[in-house]
Amino acid sequence: MILYVLLVIVVLIIVFIYKMHDVTNDFSSILIRIHDGENEVDELLNRKETLLDEVCEEINDINENRVFPSVKKLTKKNIDSLKLDRSLNEIYSELKEYLLVNKSFIPEADLQQKLDELKELEINLKATKLFYNNNSTIFNNLIEKFPASIIAKKKGYDFKFLYTFEKEEFFEILKDKNKKQNAE
Repeated sequence: MILYVLLVIVVLIIVFIYKMHDVTNDFSSILIRIHDGENEVDELLNRKETLLDEVCEEINDINENRVFPSVKKLTKKNIDSLKLDRSLNEIYSELKEYLLVNKSFIPEADLQQKLDELKELEINLKATKLFYNNNSTIFNNLIEKFPASIIAKKKGYDFKFLYTFEKEEFFEILKDKNKKQNAE
């Protein structure tokens, strides 16, 4: 009987060790994907910052009064990618609203190409943030569950932040404007 109990305990210990090894591998693979997502988001945000700065400066040069703040001043502050994303989204929203309101403004080919590139970049950024968020959600759920929580505490893992997505207010503004034009 004692031998049977010892055998069961040994088997449980082996299963527990095997499970801990699997969890360690899960953490390793998910952290690699999160790191890749962070790097890609950072690269895309840097590109968005550069494009927004160029576009806003060109529009500011065309107008008598400055319409947009300097994007470069914003990013000279040492802010994390989450805050940078939020700040760039605000400026991008202002840019889209400006272009929507000022229908008489027709950008030259070079500026139009930058605006098109900015749209494409925004799509890629959204997909990359979604990739990062999905993996971070898996990570956050993993560190809450036993036995992964033991490893998370031992290694000092903490919850990962998630990017928020800008509501498609721009398209709502367009819909409202189209409704008003159709009503007239």
